[in-house]
Amino acid sequence: MDYKDEKNAGSEGQDEYEVLQIQVRPDLYRAFQRCVWMTVHETGMSIVDIHNRMIEELLRKKEC
Repeated sequence: MDYKDEKNAGSEGQDEYEVLQIQVRPDLYRAFQRCVWMTVHETGMSIVDIHNRMIEELLRKKEC
């Protein structure tokens, strides 16, 4: 399943998503991908749900 498939597979029933594109170092990219996949396998959540949760946690931590 790729991003296009995951786009509409969120567990919260949301029908639309925005693409957030950022540029990071290769090591940060690999670490992020590893973290996402570990969370997928630990929780069974979709990739999009995990991405949303990670962004929510970052924004909460930064009080944004």
